[in-house]
Amino acid sequence: MRPVIKKQKIAFFSPQGFLDGNNASQLITVQDMQALKSSNVSMVLVSMKKVIFFNKNGISIVLDALTKMHKEMKVIIGFCDYNRKQYDAFFKFFEGDVSFSLFKTLDIAMLFTGGNEAKGEEESVLIYNDDATQRSMQAIEIFDRGYNPVVVQTLDDFTARAEDKEKFVEIVDRTYLGLMGNRIAAKTRGNCVIYYLKGFLDGSVTEQFDVMYHQNSLKVGFQLFMFDATRVSSLNIHAANFFSKLSTAGAEHGALIAIVGLDMERTPRAFVDELEDAGIMFFENETDFFTDEIVQSMSGGGAAVKKEKHKLTKPVVARLPVLVSSTMDTLQMMTSMMALKEDMKIQPFEPRGNDLMASSIAFYGDIEGMVTLVMPREMVQKSCTLLIGEESDDTNVLADALSELVNIVAGKSKTQLQEQGVNINITLPRSYVSIDDLHATLEGMQGVQVNFSFEDYPFTFYLSP
Repeated sequence: MRPVIKKQKIAFFSPQGFLDGNNASQLITVQDMQALKSSNVSMVLVSMKKVIFFNKNGISIVLDALTKMHKEMKVIIGFCDYNRKQYDAFFKFFEGDVSFSLFKTLDIAMLFTGGNEAKGEEESVLIYNDDATQRSMQAIEIFDRGYNPVVVQTLDDFTARAEDKEKFVEIVDRTYLGLMGNRIAAKTRGNCVIYYLKGFLDGSVTEQFDVMYHQNSLKVGFQLFMFDATRVSSLNIHAANFFSKLSTAGAEHGALIAIVGLDMERTPRAFVDELEDAGIMFFENETDFFTDEIVQSMSGGGAAVKKEKHKLTKPVVARLPVLVSSTMDTLQMMTSMMALKEDMKIQPFEPRGNDLMASSIAFYGDIEGMVTLVMPREMVQKSCTLLIGEESDDTNVLADALSELVNIVAGKSKTQLQEQGVNINITLPRSYVSIDDLHATLEGMQGVQVNFSFEDYPFTFYLSP
């Protein structure tokens, strides 16, 4: 099927009828791929407008062809022109692990490419997604295209704003940026990482749980780990042993593990006793967990106890320009201020300025390390106004927005490194409202400190092992 090309930026295929294992392989041919290589398009999409039925097998076959084009042509890939039921089906098929992009309409897709640029400063785009990271990424992309993004945090607010259609050149919802960004597998609340469990837990939990991800979360400075077990039916001795070992290892870093919402009537008492002996705490619900005195005493901390000291490796330092470039490009765009590089040294972390906030994120895979961004609170407000949707002086709101910012920067770095053949995974970001906590996390480390100034604001990029 020959693709249609819109304004030399988007190529899209329009299948009709069924898109399943019987006919999906005929949608994108080798000849189509060869033709697109010389077309200079930046996005390749499959329109679902005329599709009356599709299944996971059909979508997977199409994705194989799209992924090949993404790798060879460096284009954004995905689907467009779907209805709500089809949109939900994509996430159901891939259990939330969606690496491709989804655009509700072709016009919305044009907003995220070179096809439709803003003609004036007053052109506004309404943005809503129930995922905060998606809202932030979409706002940044739209802002970079010259539009004024109006970000709403709740569905009720979006519904009310969307009634005033004439105020917006486009209304963006049910849209998902896949390969543009990075998917976050877990959630955070302050200094706590929340993992979600379901079903019957047995020995397979060791295969399903990313231990490397967990260890790097400890490196970032997280000390509280909550396992939400409200959807768990029960567990056996193998799962109990896994959690017991995880808790013992975490204790060496000063970390606390808790299980919340587990059905105690279906769980053998011997397993509960074993887990409690290993230091795991049990709570009936999240409210009980976050109001517990021990948990509250740890909520403001961020110091992970280091068992051994690591050094930055040459392959990590070699990728420093990519990491710094992704950071500075994003911040300059969001603050409308030019960054001036002052100096770069290998040294222990040294804060610059007063009333500082910071956020860290670890990466691992082909290379391993941690990136920390440090800036004055006032610069956080300027940098994150776009992500919040309005000006705010609330410390918790600013800390969350700063976490989203460092997550987006890491996602951009991950994509650029992947194009260079370097594959990494990233942890959840950890924000610090107290530089003393950050000092404790970075204590004893030698990292690369790159100092910048944004007009009168000092800014520090710190790469540590």
